[in-house]
Amino acid sequence: QFVHDKVREAAYNLIPGNEKKQFHYNLGIILHSNCEGNDVGDTIFLIASQISYGKEYTLKNEKLCIRVVKLNMKAGKRAIDGYNHKTAYSFLKSASSLLPEDHWQSYYDLSLRLSLLMASAAYSCCNYNCDEAESILQGIFEKALSIGDKLSAYSLLGTMFQSQGKVADAYNTYSSILTQLGETIPDPVTPETSAAMITETLNMFEEVYDDEWVKTKMEESLC
Repeated sequence: QFVHDKVREAAYNLIPGNEKKQFHYNLGIILHSNCEGNDVGDTIFLIASQISYGKEYTLKNEKLCIRVVKLNMKAGKRAIDGYNHKTAYSFLKSASSLLPEDHWQSYYDLSLRLSLLMASAAYSCCNYNCDEAESILQGIFEKALSIGDKLSAYSLLGTMFQSQGKVADAYNTYSSILTQLGETIPDPVTPETSAAMITETLNMFEEVYDDEWVKTKMEESLC
């Protein structure tokens, strides 16, 4: 193994320094072309990393850019699934840098999925990088076309606020999304309203459970 490593190192050193980026890029493209559409496991990290050496070559071809964006997204998702959020964020950031300026118009679904993954990875790495994650989420709120497309972003934002102890901000976030969905949040619950709600709920079970069960639960809840 030692001899083999030395041979590989010697062969690699024969490549002129100004051609090594092209070498890595070409290697990544060949591997990607041969493996595209297949589950290659952790090898996807190697493929994406090799292609990243030649970003300037990728940017010359928009169709290739989108293929590489999707490759980096898959690598990022796999890293997230393996709880390696810092690596995930790196791959997802690379993917984002390859999108055209009008990507929210020309590649809407891709942009939405990528932004959500980036926000999640940013939040989970670097000691909970909430500022970066929140910035990405704000971009989703501005660009997403429907409330349904914003739900996951609102959910993550609420989770972030809770993790920071910002309970009021978390409440306002959830309240805002519920209002947009046409739901209302009840006024603060008093003992009287609580008893009324319990009674109403128990009445819903009358057709399912016998009267004795309902009576028992009613007595327990009102004690």
